[in-house]
Amino acid sequence: MDSVTFHIGEVTSAPDISTYEYTDTNQFEIFVKTYTDFYNRQEVHAIPLNTNIKQVPLVGEHVLLVYGLSAENTSETIYPQWYYIAPFSLNSNVNANILEGISTTTIPYVAPSSFKEQEVSPLQVYEGDVLVEGRFGNSIRLSSTISGGKYSVPTPWAGLTSGDPIIVLSNGRKYKKDSYTVEDLEQDGATVYLTSTQKIPILLGDSNNRNPITRSTSESQFEKSQFIGTADRIILKAKTDIAVIDSPLGIILNTTGDVKLGNDKAAIGLVHSDVLRDILNYLIDQILSGVQVGDGFAPNGGFIDNGAKAKRARALLSKLDSSKYFITKETN
Repeated sequence: MDSVTFHIGEVTSAPDISTYEYTDTNQFEIFVKTYTDFYNRQEVHAIPLNTNIKQVPLVGEHVLLVYGLSAENTSETIYPQWYYIAPFSLNSNVNANILEGISTTTIPYVAPSSFKEQEVSPLQVYEGDVLVEGRFGNSIRLSSTISGGKYSVPTPWAGLTSGDPIIVLSNGRKYKKDSYTVEDLEQDGATVYLTSTQKIPILLGDSNNRNPITRSTSESQFEKSQFIGTADRIILKAKTDIAVIDSPLGIILNTTGDVKLGNDKAAIGLVHSDVLRDILNYLIDQILSGVQVGDGFAPNGGFIDNGAKAKRARALLSKLDSSKYFITKETN
């Protein structure tokens, strides 16, 4: 082949991806009715051009096709193959860009049974952005601090210098009719921010009845790199070795509920060190106060103050265990 041929076509049949096996040939093959040449329309089969980044189109979407070599080619014989590139953004729709009948195909449009069209707001694009948007409100944004510009949806972050990098991974955003949207740490299903100098205006410390961070600068004021993730549940699990949280300043566990060590059924309250200190001080003072025999005391004697300090120590025992921080009893 001494030239490259491009065509445009309408997808007339797409694979049932759920039935594919790794060993199948022509992975993710689709059938396309070309219409670039009005007098030579044909239905061809095509496979993805890029094996590393795939976007299998839907029936009724339109793709750019390129004619190239196949795996059967040799130095003497050419066996060409059609390859498809990503669907055209005909409707500027993140979810689906279906436009039926352009190829005058007689094959009726039948949506894949597992795919249901839905309303998904596209992300606001900022100058210099690289965006990867899924069909379902999930995305990766490679962006930066933006200075200037009148965007319909401003960046939710602010940084020191224009061009400072930021990466945002987001999954599950609310639909906004006739509007761009932007990632929201509070409202999205799950979000991860990797910042460089940006201040991020959220924070669980300022909402949901949680306590704000006061020992260090909060997320909305911190001007160095941050790793911020939010979701309804967060699980970090090491498969074969230790899990480490390492900080030169401090580690904060902030919750309105319980903190349990060992497992979720931990029921032994951790000791309040200040209460334990008071109990021990009362007991030591009581011992040092001395004892007296006779003059109304028991034959074996008794404390001079009638054991007042020991009684105070006993009264504090009910406050010794924490009602919020618990540990599992060791079994060995």
